[in-house]
Amino acid sequence: METIKFQLPKENPLKLISYLKKYKKQFWIQAIGGILYNTVIVAGPILLGKAIDAASELYINGVSPERIRNLALICAAFVLVTIFFQYARYIKRWYIRNMSNRIANDMRAGLISKTLNLRMEQIDRESVGDLMSRTVGDVDQIVSTVQSTINEAWDTWLLMISYFAVLLFYNPYITLLCSIPIPVAIYAAEAVRHPLYKNSTESRKAASLISSHLQNTLNGIITLRLFGREEVENERLKEFSKNQMTWNIKTNLLQTGMMPVYSTLASLGVVGVIGLGGTQVIGGSWSIGHFTAYLSMFVAMSTRTWVAARVFNQFHAAKAAWDRIKEKLRGEAEAVCTEVPPSSSTAEASVAPNSSEGIPYINVRNLSFKYPASQHEVLQNINFSVQQGWLVGVTGPVGSGKSSLAAVLTGLYPYEGSVTMEEKELRSFSNEERVSRIAYSGQDSFLFSTSIAENIAFRQIKEGSDDYKRLQDTLHTTALTEDLALFEHGTDALVGEKGVRVSGGQRQRIALSRALYTGNAILILDDPFSAVDIGTEKRMIERLRTKHGGKTIFLFSHRLAAFKDADKILVLSGGRIAEQGNHDELMSIGGIYNKIYSAQSWMESEENEYRSKIQG
Repeated sequence: METIKFQLPKENPLKLISYLKKYKKQFWIQAIGGILYNTVIVAGPILLGKAIDAASELYINGVSPERIRNLALICAAFVLVTIFFQYARYIKRWYIRNMSNRIANDMRAGLISKTLNLRMEQIDRESVGDLMSRTVGDVDQIVSTVQSTINEAWDTWLLMISYFAVLLFYNPYITLLCSIPIPVAIYAAEAVRHPLYKNSTESRKAASLISSHLQNTLNGIITLRLFGREEVENERLKEFSKNQMTWNIKTNLLQTGMMPVYSTLASLGVVGVIGLGGTQVIGGSWSIGHFTAYLSMFVAMSTRTWVAARVFNQFHAAKAAWDRIKEKLRGEAEAVCTEVPPSSSTAEASVAPNSSEGIPYINVRNLSFKYPASQHEVLQNINFSVQQGWLVGVTGPVGSGKSSLAAVLTGLYPYEGSVTMEEKELRSFSNEERVSRIAYSGQDSFLFSTSIAENIAFRQIKEGSDDYKRLQDTLHTTALTEDLALFEHGTDALVGEKGVRVSGGQRQRIALSRALYTGNAILILDDPFSAVDIGTEKRMIERLRTKHGGKTIFLFSHRLAAFKDADKILVLSGGRIAEQGNHDELMSIGGIYNKIYSAQSWMESEENEYRSKIQG
């Protein structure tokens, strides 16, 4: 079975011809089928005319074996020719559809690949609804037009040329005179290209707005219902839909409204043939069969005129969609400087910052960071170093920059200053290096609409395999083993869209399991226990330290119960490091950490005392 890999052409993916070159086998087979169909087909009317003449001769001059044999041979030839060109038509259609579907999949795969490889600051500027509109609607329109254009290159243009050549052989004068309306109709179709392109572009933009609105509405459906926003959002959808309807009507009016004009022009030629050809029959120059064959071919040629005009219109409308696709295919990941900004303090700090401990496994110097859409620096002059295998706790008030520091350490966002891991600058990591070293579990705990196992391992896992054992160890670490008894199908249980079938705590632990399953040396855990009770959190921390002691773990959290055993604690405030050290050191200082930890300890003791009274 043929293995198909859908991807953009290696050369000139912004030119449609590159897609045809990629599938040249399919292109040439359908081309041969199209050429055979639209050249041999002219034999049908010719043989039909001869059959009419043979039947007339049989009727006028009487039955004879020779006349019967002649009529039978012509009829047999007509049937065989029809079978032949219809089979050629089947071959043409099969391969042109096969090629078109492959091109559509290539474009969609290319759009997804380009999007996945954008830098995070670029992705943050993208609209999911707009990307869906381009990936589905625009690609469909482009491929449909490519298919129609190639198909009509044979079924219309070649067919018209074939008929025109034979018609010239029959009678040049009548053919040239009666064919004058055909180029006039084609010119009329070409004349509406500019308004058609504009209307189609606006229609595609309107479709993107609707897709974005629907995507946002479905994602926030619970919030919208809680705040009674259903009618408001429905009204907004109506306005967006009216806008798209307006542009669609304008586009369709230009496309279909001109069809009667093209048909009328083509009909003028047919009227001329009937008049001029009829005089030839009356004058005895043409037989009835001769006239029938000529009229059949001219009608077939002229009626293709409106099809040719329609292809022109469809092409101009699809050009708007193709320009929107090229806009995304053309976009490259923005280059980010891989050199550390020159700074004497940075250079000096990078060299043996802590000689008593040796070269740090992770070394952060003069780190500053701001989100792409903002001019405000959320992190400023961050400096710290971490040894391999350490548990690093990061805490601070709301808005202190905890999640921003976690985002920088993933290597997905650009930053100023220096972040080295094993003496290599983080921004210079290739995608493969970053994915193989750093694992992340964030606050959103995003889950795919698939099974628990596939959410963790990104694939199905066979029971009894080494991967299955690894999965079970991971589930034990995150205290999910106990919860699996609640699911009828265990790790094969489906979690639903965005994990709606599991609790918030389970959702967090599945996301954490995903990070642990990678086996990566660096774990970045951004508030992974916010939906988990303190007892479960303690068990998870103990198992993390026991089973994953060789990993360097960054634990970002506002709950400090696990920080007592941390090798280093960073306390952020206002985007800067206000305090750093271990638990005992920070408690002795009496600063922010001491106040937060003491307050949480008091609250925990009060809660335990309250529970004891209730149970007593």
